[in-house]
Amino acid sequence: MILKKILSFAGILLALSVSSTSAMASNSDKTETKKTVKPNIVLILADDMSWFDVGAYHKRFEDVPKNAITPNIDKIASEGMLFTRSFTATAMCAPTRMQLYTGIYPVRNGAYGNHTRVYDDVKSAAHYFRELGYRVGLSGKGHIFPRKAFPFERTGRENKGAEEESSFGIEQTRKFMARNKNQPFFLVIASANPHGPWNRGDSSLYPPNELKLPIFLNDTPGLRYRLSKYLAEVSDLDREVGLIDAEIDKLDIKNDTIFIFTSEQGSSLPFGKWTNYDAGLRNAFIIRWPNKIDANVSTDAMIEYVDVVPTLTDLASNTIPENLDGKSFKAVLQGKASKHKTHVFGIQTSLNVHEGAPYPIRSVRGKKFKLIHNLIPGNNFSNVVTNNSWFKEELATEKKAANDNYAGYVKRPEFELYNIIKDPFEQINIINQPQYARQVNGLKKALARWMEQQGDLGIETEFSVCDRKGFNHRGCN
Repeated sequence: MILKKILSFAGILLALSVSSTSAMASNSDKTETKKTVKPNIVLILADDMSWFDVGAYHKRFEDVPKNAITPNIDKIASEGMLFTRSFTATAMCAPTRMQLYTGIYPVRNGAYGNHTRVYDDVKSAAHYFRELGYRVGLSGKGHIFPRKAFPFERTGRENKGAEEESSFGIEQTRKFMARNKNQPFFLVIASANPHGPWNRGDSSLYPPNELKLPIFLNDTPGLRYRLSKYLAEVSDLDREVGLIDAEIDKLDIKNDTIFIFTSEQGSSLPFGKWTNYDAGLRNAFIIRWPNKIDANVSTDAMIEYVDVVPTLTDLASNTIPENLDGKSFKAVLQGKASKHKTHVFGIQTSLNVHEGAPYPIRSVRGKKFKLIHNLIPGNNFSNVVTNNSWFKEELATEKKAANDNYAGYVKRPEFELYNIIKDPFEQINIINQPQYARQVNGLKKALARWMEQQGDLGIETEFSVCDRKGFNHRGCN
């Protein structure tokens, strides 16, 4: 009898031990499974928005105009990492988007002019993330060619009307996000804000006479009126960001989602879009991933749009596609590195833009100095803005005032050099000051190496841009 009780007690202990071990194994399996779940990725892309028109940047820079009201974007910044030195290589919509989605600079991917297309063998994030098991969608603006290089599922079309809830199809976007909780998704939300014609948002938030102007723009009533309309769309974009963030909360996927907001290239006001100035090439870039990326931090690490795809595949799967120009900055996001690149590069091809003429520009930016090379300085720089009646009136007004700011936007020297620490808005060209000869020489060499690596022939590349057109365009007839 005693033996039976002992055996029975031993059996109970054994059963408890097995049960406990099984439970631990089960919990371990769950933990391991959780570790291998890939994050969702939401990337919100603005359209023609100056990097400094985000409230979160106002706190970090004394010399920027502090106009924009962007509480939703600011909230993302307070919960993630803000990059103070992020850049596109081309300040035009199509080349910017195609370098962002491919991880390859414009000349080497084939889409170096506006309205152009990448080469037939180029792959994009749509391919890479499908291969990683993702649903891959694009809401809003496309402006990417050809379709086979960017096989995104279209989850909402661009809408620039003033009455719709969003400029990218919010209902279709919500359905895509909620459709399958068992499969991660990669979603680009390409807003049409704040691209012209500036017909959305509430401009009463921005009384023209109360606005602070960037120092590179002339202070005139016409400029203040346009800036007010533009900023109204910046706030409408911020509202759209809030809609998407609310949807993430509703689906209870915030901790499992990498959320990126970025501003594309600068606005279409002078010295922004279509130029190689920082007002054109620099962008806002904010990334949030709760418990994986520290909250409310900023970094001065220099990154470029070509770095985004390799970084995201690295974060999602510890893999990076081959033959990209971009480099992963995962170490910066993890707090293991404070630097990424020593130089960033720029290219502008003007021949096939609306109202454009041949005006190739190249640039290289280091930590302290930036060199701009205008390859055909004898030509006038032209685009839809310079041919606008408003701009022509502005030119006439400044001439009467013995000012030559906008005249210098149209007609430039071959080389420009700026100390971007002392002169962040590139107002004083120091190219002819002999004490900077060493810096000029070093930057010229860095730019030449990059152009050679890219197969960029400068003026010849400018005149071949129409061979790359993605659709019929009057600039290439």
